[in-house]
Amino acid sequence: MNLNDAPTIADTLSRFAAGLSWDDLPEEVRKIAKLRLLDTVGVCLASRDMEYAKAIFDFAAEQGGPPEAAAFGTGARMPASWAALYNGSLAHGNDYDDTHSKSIVHIGGAVVPTALAVGEKAGRGGKDVLAAIVAGYEVVARIGMAASKGFHAQGFHPTGVCGAFSASTVAGKLLGLAPVQLAHALGIAGSQASGSMEFLGEGAWTKRMHPGWAAHAGVVAAGLARRGYTGPRRIFEGRYSLYNLYANTVTPDLSKATAGLKEEWEILNTDYKPYPCGHISHPYMDCALKLRREQGVKPEDIESIELRVPTAGVAILCEPAEDKRRPRNSYAARFSLPYSVGAVLVWGKAEIEEFSDSKIGDPAVLALCDRTRYVVDDTLPFPQSFPGWLFITLKGGRRLEARMDASRGSRENPMSDADVYGKFEGNASRALPAAQVRRLWDEGMRLESSADLKGFTQQLAIQ
Repeated sequence: MNLNDAPTIADTLSRFAAGLSWDDLPEEVRKIAKLRLLDTVGVCLASRDMEYAKAIFDFAAEQGGPPEAAAFGTGARMPASWAALYNGSLAHGNDYDDTHSKSIVHIGGAVVPTALAVGEKAGRGGKDVLAAIVAGYEVVARIGMAASKGFHAQGFHPTGVCGAFSASTVAGKLLGLAPVQLAHALGIAGSQASGSMEFLGEGAWTKRMHPGWAAHAGVVAAGLARRGYTGPRRIFEGRYSLYNLYANTVTPDLSKATAGLKEEWEILNTDYKPYPCGHISHPYMDCALKLRREQGVKPEDIESIELRVPTAGVAILCEPAEDKRRPRNSYAARFSLPYSVGAVLVWGKAEIEEFSDSKIGDPAVLALCDRTRYVVDDTLPFPQSFPGWLFITLKGGRRLEARMDASRGSRENPMSDADVYGKFEGNASRALPAAQVRRLWDEGMRLESSADLKGFTQQLAIQ
């Protein structure tokens, strides 16, 4: 069978991705592609010294092979597939990487590490790498939107499941695969898509690996397809399709998987994360911070906190209630809505340090967790956006309310370029000296003029 016969979703996506060039991209998309690249690299660098990162680095380094691509924040180079695993896993270490709300996929964490690893290996220039990044965003957003909320309902992490398809798209495009080969790569990725949500119960490390494994899987899928290996072209609509296996509690809208290509750019509809924790928490945290700043709310004056939460957020952020009130470790705290809201009310901020093991036992925060409850409210516009709505009752009976219908960092409620740079600088500075951080940013913002990635990736290494 070839691409001239009964085009499938994989065929359509592959034709789009293979044919997309820098010249096709509107100026707004070109700029945002560079900002997505830099935001993702920054969050990767912020995770470099974490214990889990060392375990993955040591494993990847032990595999040997040609020095094709940089391992971020180190002086090491390794095969592209292992660099993609390591760097992609760094991206999700602090849960600080971007989110496409309508698909509930963290896109940059798989796309950017794949683009840099394979771009280095293939000797591609900046324009090609940035166009591949955009292709990855556009493809995976649509794959996720076709069954929004369905993956979570089955206990799968959409980033791990869908990310393999974005990475295979990026890797295949940069390796110069023809559309028919790229369609096979998507089919191969379907047998590597994975990502259990069971980490939530223990604060285990596995979620951090999901975009890294997706990136690794994409490099493998593209490499196999390049050599003639075949995958099912009906991976999205067949009897044992992605949706029938991983999201069968919902009826997928397959039209969304290909709608609006080159018309609506989903990379523009992807949210930056202003806090290093579960994204659904962010608008609640901003609502709490608003009441703290504007109403002078003090933790000791709070009688109770009521959170209005969409059904899809309950299992991730609110239950089991006792675990969320007393998170076991720093990673579990990132997926506790009571803890996240309590942290900003007590400290007026919630950055990486506020989710550290040394902070999560703070008595003032835990006291607020005990006074927090949630109410399911599916009138909230989720997942079209990430909303937040909370009520704080003060001792004495005064009741305060704050609501936000779109998370800060979204297209509807954007962060400024200065905010994005500030986040990048704060993250990258955890691994690199200030001057090198600035050079890395500057190299990224002019990447389209670079004939290769050497100038950029040199700034990712310890010097």
